[in-house]
Formats: sequence, structure tokens, C-alpha cells
Amino acid sequence: EIKGFRGFKKFRLNDLGRINLLVGSNNGGKTSVLEAIQILTSQGDIDPFYTTAMHRGEYIWQAYREKGAKPEIDICRFFYNYKMELKSCFSIQGKYKNFTNELQASIIKEELDPFSNKMVLFDEKQENISIYALKLSWIDGMMQPELPGMPMKPSKTLTSRLSHQGGIPYGIPPRYTRSLAKQTDKVFFISTASLSSDEIIDLLDDIILTPEEQLVIDAIKIIEPTIERIASIGSERKRAYTKSSAAKGGVVVKCKGIEQRIPIGSMGDGIWRMLGITLALVKAEGGILLIDEIDTGLHFTVMENMWKLIAKTAERLDVQVFATTHSSDCWTSLATILYDEKTIDGNVSIQRIEKDTKEAVAFTEDEIIIAAEREIEVR
Repeated sequence: EIKGFRGFKKFRLNDLGRINLLVGSNNGGKTSVLEAIQILTSQGDIDPFYTTAMHRGEYIWQAYREKGAKPEIDICRFFYNYKMELKSCFSIQGKYKNFTNELQASIIKEELDPFSNKMVLFDEKQENISIYALKLSWIDGMMQPELPGMPMKPSKTLTSRLSHQGGIPYGIPPRYTRSLAKQTDKVFFISTASLSSDEIIDLLDDIILTPEEQLVIDAIKIIEPTIERIASIGSERKRAYTKSSAAKGGVVVKCKGIEQRIPIGSMGDGIWRMLGITLALVKAEGGILLIDEIDTGLHFTVMENMWKLIAKTAERLDVQVFATTHSSDCWTSLATILYDEKTIDGNVSIQRIEKDTKEAVAFTEDEIIIAAEREIEVR
């Protein structure tokens, strides 16, 4: 349940499964739902605010024009209708059986020593100097109140002071510099731009010579059946290949019948996309995988095999998957494996997100199959 977050005044998704495909029109809020899940499950980490702003380009540009000023994340973009003032708030809540996890975010005012060097907002109507801050409180559903009706206490709280422009100075927080492969949290977000070369290489190096290595090879064989092996190159040469954030260097493949190894970047975006999805799926064991526009770069002929791999791997590794799409081929391919593969019975839902509605339209497994058979549009 989402309240006051981005374009959602109040919104719910019900009857979620292990695999959840979010559909709907452009600017309807599909990506915002993925972001809400990421922020909710970050548990005391502000990194998702930085990464989300980076992906969307949500900066306060005035900061660039001020001499010596750092760019800032535009925090108001996280609040409903982009309106932010003192006591503005939003909340994101997830429920499973009798357990509830919740994030509460609010704008508060802190009193400071007038002789401090902190950037502050000065209110002439008050005697004190004050500063506004973003307060984030995560409430763990495992913690039950001592008495019925009592509010639950936050398990983690984080406060980040806002500048006089209402933003958080943009800088890479300590945790954000960590390798994806070394993260202990189990929530991964794959944007429409896919994972970067550094992220792919770190995750790939982490699964080499493990049982998951063959699973990754099988995944990219969905796109190109001749691939036999995949590997990253040395770290020095990796740095030379990955100076550009858009580069797909540092990874090579061995194909049947070809002696020399082939740079993966020469084999198309589909293989890169499938590689990133599979590596993240393996690394998210016991957690959550979020994929924006899952079918990006993939031909409709491979989507059925993609869903088979995701469904079976997610079940084996206990991963819950949330993905978005605009493609008819994407959801009908999912319907096909539901009809053919009984191993994922009851664990799939399609959620249609419509702007200015309070609840997603949820399609069960049987309804997805019927819609595909009768050519009923679910998007």
C-alpha cells in the first residue's frame, strides 16, 4: 500500500505472487511501484533515493550554476504531486500474512545552534535558526506493540538535512560505492538501461566455478544457442573497456565452431539484458528482483524461454520478482508458460496499474490464461 508517494495519493496492490508483471499506460506509475518496493525494503539505507534520482535525472539544476555548489537530489519529486513542505509525508507498506513492514517519510524541522556552520533556513518570525530534514523511519513487522492499539516503534530511523533549496547534496554515499556482488541486502533493481559493465563483471566474477555458472550460460543460450562459455577479462583491461557508462566491455564469450573469443558487446543488447537479469536473479537469492521493462532488447521469440528460466530459478532460489512491460508479447508469453508449466501454479500475477485509481487490477493465473486464449487485452 502506497500513500503520498510520487503520483500516488493512495494505491494498493493485492494478491501478489512470486512473479508479478506490472502493466499499464505510460506515466501510469509502474516504475514508481518498483521504486516504492526498493525504498521499503532498503531497511535504513538512503541509497535508493540516490539511485532513483540518478536514473530519472531528478536534480536541482540551480546548484550547478552556483559557484562551488554541489548538485542536489530534488527530494520533492518523491512526494505526491511533487509538493513538499513542513510535515509533508508519504508511506509505503508491505503485508504478508500477519507481518507488516512499513516506511514512513516526513519533512521535519530541527533546531540548531545558531553558531553552527550547517546550511540552514532562517525564519525571521522565530528566534531560533532551524533546518529542514527528510526523516525516514522503517518499522519492522516482526516487532509487535506491547498493548493493542499502540503505535509500533521504528526499527531504524535515518535523517538527512535538506539544503536551502530543498534538496540533498548529491554525492556517492559510502554504501553506494560497494560492489553489487558484495552487497548483503537481497534487493536488486535493473533499470531500462540494464546493468553497467562494472556491475555485470562483479556479479559474473562472483559466480565463476559455482553451480550458478551453468545457469547463467543456459540463460544467454536462450538468445544465442551457440554460446559455450562466458568470462570477464582482467581488471586492468576491464578498466580500459568500461570508461564509458554505456559500454558493454570487459566480458567475452566462446561460441561453438569459433576459435577466438568474442566481445559480448558485439552480440547485441538482448544477450547483455538476459545476462544481467540472470546474474541479478542468482544474487538476489532469498530476496527481491525488480526489473523495469523486462523485455527491453529481447525479441518476442525468446520471451517464453525467458519466463521459464525466471520462473524456475526464482522458485528454486526463493526470489520474488516484480517486472514492468508495455509489450503484448511479454504478457502472452507468460500466459503460455502458465498453461504449459504447472510447476509455477498459483505463483504468478499480472497487475494493471491505471492512473488516478486506488487499486491495481489483479489477474490470477487462470484469468491470465483465459485472457490470452480469448485475446482479451489486460494492459
